[in-house]
Parts: sequence; structure tokens; C-alpha cells
Amino acid sequence: MKKEFEFEQRKKLKEEIAKNKTHFLNSIESLNHRMWNFSQNSHENWHKIPREKWFQTDDQYYINSFVYRFLCFLHWTLKTEKDTISVDTTIADKEDILYLKWVKTFKDIFTDADLLKDLNYDKTKNTNHFYKNDLIRYSKWVVFNHAVIDFDEFETKLHYSYEPLEKVIEYFTKMEGTDEDKNLNILRCYHLLAIQFLNDYGHDYQRTDDKKIKMITELYKGKIKITNGFEEFVKKSKLEKEMKKLIEKIK
Repeated sequence: MKKEFEFEQRKKLKEEIAKNKTHFLNSIESLNHRMWNFSQNSHENWHKIPREKWFQTDDQYYINSFVYRFLCFLHWTLKTEKDTISVDTTIADKEDILYLKWVKTFKDIFTDADLLKDLNYDKTKNTNHFYKNDLIRYSKWVVFNHAVIDFDEFETKLHYSYEPLEKVIEYFTKMEGTDEDKNLNILRCYHLLAIQFLNDYGHDYQRTDDKKIKMITELYKGKIKITNGFEEFVKKSKLEKEMKKLIEKIK
């Protein structure tokens, strides 16, 4: 009976992972594409729109789509975690356990205030990180009738009421583009995580070749000011082996 139970639990876990895997990969790829674009064009300040001008013009695709991609990423991360939480993962295959470590890491990257300790961040003020419980509420903004809405529907929804998303919008619009900017540091770390995850689990077209990896790591080298916090975060996430080479390249 024990062997049968373990077999059924492993099978169920694989089924739950597979159910959301394509959506999860695509959401990470979408935000990853934006980070590639942002790494080259942040100086254009397309994202920097003051609060008093939010949604007053039609020329806000960049920031609206940035927020949309982030929320879709949150939704599929949290849904993957939720759908697998009822399964006994203590008897899961090593490959499935590693996959779930990645899922948890993607949830934690925007909530772990200790990541910013290199920048003397006062985590009691909650200005540059999110509370985990709030992520669920934010992610619901891109869901209607249990399905993710498309970008056009999301933009229409924003025009009617954006106040509940104010903290998320500010997270992106207030980035200064300097290497000491806390939010930008976190996003750059997310970018490296996304590159490695997609290289390990993504389709061919979602992977980053060595030439592009060299380009982005040379760009980020010395610019990511939270490498100590990032290393500790990766260690805490049990992904030291997976992230070792990329972290070495940016130090």
C-alpha cells in the first residue's frame, strides 16, 4: 500500500505540474523578454510616468504591458504552487522537487527583503518589496472567470480603477535607472533567474544562447549591487548549483 500511495502521489504531482507548465514558462518568457528590452532601453524612460498622469493618455503601452506581464507571471507562479501544495512532495522525484524549488524562488524574489541588505534597505517600511499575501490579491487583476484576460481587457480595467494596483504600478514607474535603484536590482536578479530557468526547462526558442548570456552578464557585472544578498537568497532557495555560473559572471 505504501508503494502504491507513493506512486499515486508522484503521478499526481507530475500531472499538476504539467497542467500549468506551459503557461508558467510562457509567463516567465514574456517578462524575460521585457527585461531584455528594458536592459537596453531603460534610459528612454518609457516606464517613468508620474502618478498624476497615469492613464490620461494612450501613450502608456510600455508601463501597462510591464505591469501586465508581471501580474501574469505572479498568477501562474502562485497557481502552480497552489495546485501542487496538496500533494505529498516529500516522496517526489528529485526533478519535480527541483522544479518546485524554482516555483518558490520566483514567488520569493519579489518578497524577500533581505535581498536588499547590501543597499541598507529598511524592510520595516515595505517600500521596495511586496508582502506574500498581497501577491495573491494583485495576481487576481488578470483573472476573470478562472481565465487570464488578454492585455486589451487589462488596459480597459485599469482605466476604470487602478488604485488597488497602485503599489505594483509604482514599483515600475518609480525606477530611476541607477545601479543603486532597489527595484531595478531585484528585476535584474529576476532576469538572471529567468534566463537559467528557461534554459533548463524551456523550449528551444525560449532559451538564451552563450553569446547573449555573455552580453547580459557583462552588462550587469558591477551594476547589480546586491550580489551578496542574491547569493544568500539563491543558497536559501537551494539553487546554488543551478545559478553558480551566472552569479560568478556578474561579480
